[in-house]
Amino acid sequence: MNRPASGIQMYLQRMAGLKVGRTYTLLPPDSFKSVWEKAIGQPTYQEWTNLLAWEAQAVAKGQGTNPLAILLGDSISMWFPPELLPPGRLWLNQGISGDNTSGILKRLWTFSETKPHTIYILAGINDLRQGKPDASIADNIYYTVRELQLIHPPAKVVVQSILPTRLAALPNSRIRKINLELAAISRSEGAIYFDLNSSFTNDEDRLRRELTTDGIHLSQAGYQLWQKALHQMTSRLDLNRDSRYQQWLQRSPSFTLDGKTYTWVSYQPESGDSLPQLSQKAFGFDSFEYWDLIALKNNLGFEEKLGSRTILIPQTGGK
Repeated sequence: MNRPASGIQMYLQRMAGLKVGRTYTLLPPDSFKSVWEKAIGQPTYQEWTNLLAWEAQAVAKGQGTNPLAILLGDSISMWFPPELLPPGRLWLNQGISGDNTSGILKRLWTFSETKPHTIYILAGINDLRQGKPDASIADNIYYTVRELQLIHPPAKVVVQSILPTRLAALPNSRIRKINLELAAISRSEGAIYFDLNSSFTNDEDRLRRELTTDGIHLSQAGYQLWQKALHQMTSRLDLNRDSRYQQWLQRSPSFTLDGKTYTWVSYQPESGDSLPQLSQKAFGFDSFEYWDLIALKNNLGFEEKLGSRTILIPQTGGK
């Protein structure tokens, strides 16, 4: 066992890290193994809440000028592997297993002293499992967004769509309707809506089998896909590539980058093509900030699959 596999094991690892001044997202996966590897039991909800508050206090004291991103949610956020978090910023994980939108709304105080650049919300699936009405999920997310904007006015609040499941009792048709409400709330309140659902969904309108361990929680492959999503969003936020920028890019026949002018030309993807490969050919670089321009132009998601439809790619038009 190279990392905690239960809630009590993760809790003890994180507590041990705090005692030596290190927060969870900065710990190697097997840190303090002798403390947690044989642990059994389960911390209470209050113990988890207290732990998250202590971690947030530690981050607030040591943040300095480093940008901070926060994951806020339930067990899906809680189990995000720290080593997969996008680099270039501090991360604070504020997920609690089994939590619902009502519980999350009530515990925003835990990180009130921090100065986040971005707050990523992913919540609602436990409400559905607990039989809560759809409207209560939307209401709680609405008040969560409003409260976060009040406490952290400079922060960008990102509302991530509820993920699909493989459970017949929780059909994606219902989840998508709630996600439409979350998207509308985001637009009306000045938050950012981020659609994860579509990329996690298969042709049968369920969570893709390889992305889950039990029909709800994510596998390593699931977290790697979410990592791509976070990488895309953090990059776009850092580069100020918001919806207005995307609208401009989609309307413009050309653009200038690194002193060169590029014109958009039609291209029919071939088998094996990927956005990084096309970016390397066009710009000489396959790093994310370059190939994401092609994604933005063609309204592609955070996966690099191009499909068979014709897309637009940049072609240099001279200096």
